Amino acid sequence: MMNNIGYVRSGSDVYTYQIGESPVRLAAARKEQRTGVIALLGVGRYFVYPFGQDNLEPNTCARMITDNRLLPELIEKQIRMLYGNGPVLYRQSVNEHGHVTRKYLEDPVISDWLDSWRENGLADDFRTYINKCVRSFYYTEGIFSSWRLSVGGRSRWSLPVAGLEHVSELRCRLCTSRNPAGKTDWTDSDFRHVMVGNWDGGNIGEFKVYPRFNPARPLAASSAVSYSKNPTFGEEIYAFNVFFRGIKDWIHGSNMTPAYINDYLENAMSARLHIVIPQAWVEAKKAMLEDICSANAELEAKGKELQKIKFSENDYMEVGTEYSDNLLSEYINRELKKLTTFLSGSGRNQGKVYATRSYSDGQGGEERWKIEEIPQKYKEFIEAMLEYDKRADEVMLSSKGLDSSISNVSKDGIVSKSGSDAYYNYMIYLNGLTIPETVVCADVNYALKINFPEKYRSGIRIGFYRPAIARQQDVTPENRMANTQI
Repeated sequence: MMNNIGYVRSGSDVYTYQIGESPVRLAAARKEQRTGVIALLGVGRYFVYPFGQDNLEPNTCARMITDNRLLPELIEKQIRMLYGNGPVLYRQSVNEHGHVTRKYLEDPVISDWLDSWRENGLADDFRTYINKCVRSFYYTEGIFSSWRLSVGGRSRWSLPVAGLEHVSELRCRLCTSRNPAGKTDWTDSDFRHVMVGNWDGGNIGEFKVYPRFNPARPLAASSAVSYSKNPTFGEEIYAFNVFFRGIKDWIHGSNMTPAYINDYLENAMSARLHIVIPQAWVEAKKAMLEDICSANAELEAKGKELQKIKFSENDYMEVGTEYSDNLLSEYINRELKKLTTFLSGSGRNQGKVYATRSYSDGQGGEERWKIEEIPQKYKEFIEAMLEYDKRADEVMLSSKGLDSSISNVSKDGIVSKSGSDAYYNYMIYLNGLTIPETVVCADVNYALKINFPEKYRSGIRIGFYRPAIARQQDVTPENRMANTQI
């Protein structure tokens, strides 16, 4: 049976239709959120724990964020604020007032090791590695690092760890060689390997498997891969972006708004008429087709030619001997085609008349074919899209925890100019960067512990130097930003 609503094309014109005059209700389709037992993916002799429902959540996250006009720059601001002036050595202590303080320092031996990574054959230098780790944190809150040990004379240093290499989380999945048959509950410690490859359509024959870094035996494997993460509530294995899932639909809507507006401007004149087909007419045509089928059955038994329905000079519809709803659908479609051809004609149809009959609804009422003009509300549509876009911006800003005064985007899309707001919101934001810094620097600090145990025991760590910006009223006039060359 044909749908109660739909559209039909005639040349470059589009017409919508409905059967009957009852209000049309459309149910919003929603994806079912599945919970329960996670099925591991078999790849060769290993079993992979999927990264999200389709094993591609970090890939999807990266694509959607990259396609957004606002989020990439917001994340870049977070990256720059965490990175500050870059990674430095420090020693943390508690002063006589009970306040935790940092003393930044220089250590030539540790610095020489950090500066030697490229010389030791690693892909990136230390600062590039840290930069990549910061980016991974703000996209997925997890960081994969490949440990390169000083074996076979690879390093000019006699230190155990030659350096670390960042591995994109888009390419890494945790896996196990243990058969999961009968097992329904998994913990992080169950997955002792990391499988690396192109999970978005790549050849599994090119995948590589590495042992997962074991802090209890850090030098057991020369190319182990570690996974440092900011734990996600309710997730045992992977870390997930804390903001992405909650605003995924908003990101999608924001990304699609320009396309919606452009498509509307291009096609707004297409669907301009709406046709209402009387239900009584449909019932009458159904009865007519049933009668023709019955008559054709008798004609066929007598060996005579069957009846057809003529729509135009060269357009006939075969009816047959057995009625079905498909027959009625075909008849309605042909009638719609006939009507829309008439409506879409220009010069050749001028002065012509298209006639239909009215039908009784069985309760004394009258039903007629109706051709209604669809209002082309350009202004209302564009304004609605822009209002949605503004709301999407607000949602994305709030999800990133960036006040408009430090994101440089206010609710109206203009730069916030309040210096006081910017100062205090910036200081509050800096005060909340302890966890990101701890996760980003976790692996390199553990490598420092292995290479320089005595220095590590003395409290030396690697972190970021983020200078606090002084309020301008607290700075002497000659040292204020306006009078200082940057």
